[in-house]
Amino acid sequence: MISGIGLDSIEIARIAEKCLYPGSRFAEKMFTEHERLRSARNSRNPYEHLAGCFAAREAFFKATQIWVRRTDVSVAQRPSGEPYYVMVENVERQLGDRRVNLSITHDRSFAHAICICERPD
Repeated sequence: MISGIGLDSIEIARIAEKCLYPGSRFAEKMFTEHERLRSARNSRNPYEHLAGCFAAREAFFKATQIWVRRTDVSVAQRPSGEPYYVMVENVERQLGDRRVNLSITHDRSFAHAICICERPD
């Protein structure tokens, strides 16, 4: 049974702007080391990846109503390309028996993510 749905969109240029601002620590505060490394490997547009992670995390918070530090929930990718959430133990404990499903997409200017939170019947 669906217990929550979270949807978020972010302009990719906004993430790039915040990351590139002189002296900014935005990337270190908002993204895990793994997310930053994966984005650096995306030669086409590293900020597209970070924007997708940002939108995915916001969608997670909206769907689950779990409010924690941003780096306590991160986004990883299976070999098939499917994105999924990686959570610290405290977040997993709060999530309990609920499952979360994630989808991320991008267009030229925006990253979009949806998180569907489900409880067992």
